[in-house]
Amino acid sequence: MNTLDKKAAVIYCRVSTEEQAREGYSLNAQEKVCRSFAHSKGYKVLCVYRDEGKSGTTLDRPALKDMLAECEQNPSVGVVIVQETDRLARNTHDHLTIRMILKKAGVKLISINQPMLDDSAEGNMVDTMLASVNQFYSDLNSRKTKNGLQEKFDSGWWPGWAPLGYLNKRVNEKGMVAKDPQKWHLVREALRMYLTGNYSASELIDILYKKGLRAKSGKKICNSIMLHILKNPFYAGVMRWNGQEKTGKHERMITLQEHKQILTIMEGHNQYACRRRKYNFLIRGFVFCGICGHRYTGEKHHEKKKDYYRCGAKTIEHSHMGQHVEMKVLEKQIERKFKYLQFTDDFIKPLVEKVRKIYGERKSEIGLQKKTLLNQKMAIESKRDRFEEKLISGTITDDDFVRIRERLRKDLDSIHDQIQELESKRDLDVDILRDVLLLSRNIYKAYQKAPDELKRLYLGFFWKGFVVKDKKIIKTKPSEFMQTLLRENKMRKIRSDWLPGQDSNLRALLLFFICCVI
Repeated sequence: MNTLDKKAAVIYCRVSTEEQAREGYSLNAQEKVCRSFAHSKGYKVLCVYRDEGKSGTTLDRPALKDMLAECEQNPSVGVVIVQETDRLARNTHDHLTIRMILKKAGVKLISINQPMLDDSAEGNMVDTMLASVNQFYSDLNSRKTKNGLQEKFDSGWWPGWAPLGYLNKRVNEKGMVAKDPQKWHLVREALRMYLTGNYSASELIDILYKKGLRAKSGKKICNSIMLHILKNPFYAGVMRWNGQEKTGKHERMITLQEHKQILTIMEGHNQYACRRRKYNFLIRGFVFCGICGHRYTGEKHHEKKKDYYRCGAKTIEHSHMGQHVEMKVLEKQIERKFKYLQFTDDFIKPLVEKVRKIYGERKSEIGLQKKTLLNQKMAIESKRDRFEEKLISGTITDDDFVRIRERLRKDLDSIHDQIQELESKRDLDVDILRDVLLLSRNIYKAYQKAPDELKRLYLGFFWKGFVVKDKKIIKTKPSEFMQTLLRENKMRKIRSDWLPGQDSNLRALLLFFICCVI
């Protein structure tokens, strides 16, 4: 059955913990918008799947799994309706995975606020771009959060969840760590008992369980938690976070010397081993050795003041003589490959029309929302003026006026924040459209101007990888996305009777085609 003929729909809604308090992002608000859309289009809603307090950066969501299972098992389901695609996923890989599952099930995805998404090549490109920008936006928000946590750490306060025996609390709008009145003395007793050398971690668990130290489930705390307590320098006043160490402002349970004694008693068992990626190299994962097929890795050479890419295979597999490539040189070679990428006019023209339509719709929608907020702002200001007149005339008390003014001030601040959010959203929409237009018209320039995060996304759009030998790229592997464009003549195959000089776009296409099949 054609998906267009299947009028049964399911709705998916999601809200993260951070979004739960934001107006317009609640599960009820999303469901209301989706149900209204389904009714207007004649779809019968079979079920609504709701994930509350779940991040869009993972597929491990109960309602999402149930929704996908329903689409695969129920042949009557024709469409999945969401308010926006970022409700489904906040990273490109997960978004494309969900789209593939729905496509195999013959189910169409409808994003109400993104009507340009369809099964055309142009729609797929915009869809992938939006998924990438959702990830990019999520990464930016993550970066802001990390900066805030760093500031908190620098000021002497723990930026994460408080360890057992402490509580997270807010004092004067600042997050701090304070003593847990129920567990503080029990955890401190465990540390002091262990310092005697007469108790094991398991014995401490049993003794303190009888005294009231228990897990949230009411059972004994597990052995790994007790070991973590014994090894954690936080209880001695030292915070270790993100590879940094600092004396905290929280109240400590033991001295630093006592902490070292505990570690000595534990015979130096170390469970803090951690591998973190120190450097993020631009083309990491895209380059392969032309001799043995291993991936290339990046290397920092501070003494030479140069950085290199090299084959990650062991030296005994083949000689690495002459195979190391200076990082800037190889990245420049890959950048030049984008010169040979060019969309056809048949692809660009409908894409530009879609962008123009999206821009008009989003501009109108944001304009209406902003106008509504400005009207609300004027009404509140008018109400504030009236209460000021009542204060002057003595018809309300000073205490009542202060209480009312504070409430109105909060309402005005809220409206101001919503207006600022709309402006930011409009700027983001325009930036997305700019990226789409530049990418469609000049892929090489779009890659050159993009920050490294976006460059890696573009690399993933067009390429599976590059094979390098003797410091040069000897073979390129186009991505599935690029192969699809070639098959659908969005990048036309070169005719055998083509002669140079007929069409500058075809000349670029020829170079690209040669690049793909080398």
